[in-house]
Amino acid sequence: MAHLKSKTKHSIRLLTALTLASSFVTHLAHSENIDTNAYYKLTSQWLGTNKALDVINDGKNNRIQMANSGNYSGQLWKFTRLSNGYYKLTTKWQGLNKALDVINDGKNNRLQLAKSGNYSGQQWLVTPTGNGYVKLTTAWQGTGKALDIINDGRNNRLQLANSGNYSGQYWKLTRQ
Repeated sequence: MAHLKSKTKHSIRLLTALTLASSFVTHLAHSENIDTNAYYKLTSQWLGTNKALDVINDGKNNRIQMANSGNYSGQLWKFTRLSNGYYKLTTKWQGLNKALDVINDGKNNRLQLAKSGNYSGQQWLVTPTGNGYVKLTTAWQGTGKALDIINDGRNNRLQLANSGNYSGQYWKLTRQ
């Protein structure tokens, strides 16, 4: 019986390792499809292509929201590949000096455009979820927290939320 338990534990570890390896290969395959010289519009499965990830033009120019899709430079996102398999996300409007970041305020779930730096809250992992969608998570908060749209009736505010099977966490990257 002890031999059977040991063999079962070994099989579970092997299956876990294969699953992680498969996920990594899928991530790498998708990462290779991101053109780091192009800009992308980010829309969600939940809100569709009529709403896109945008920067509010309010003088501060650092607040993020979902807004009506249009030909706006604040909706054009560039993915810059980092050495650790993650990406830095910047907009055509604000350039490479400001990146999508998680505010380090104790809640650690609010987003903004902040001065670019070597911060784990600015390092985004792009993980395919199927049907052309991806999930976006950070090195800082890990894969347990994903970019999500707050379902509050306004449906334009964003946050990092517990990862799950939520259409507000499934993002389509459309090359512009």
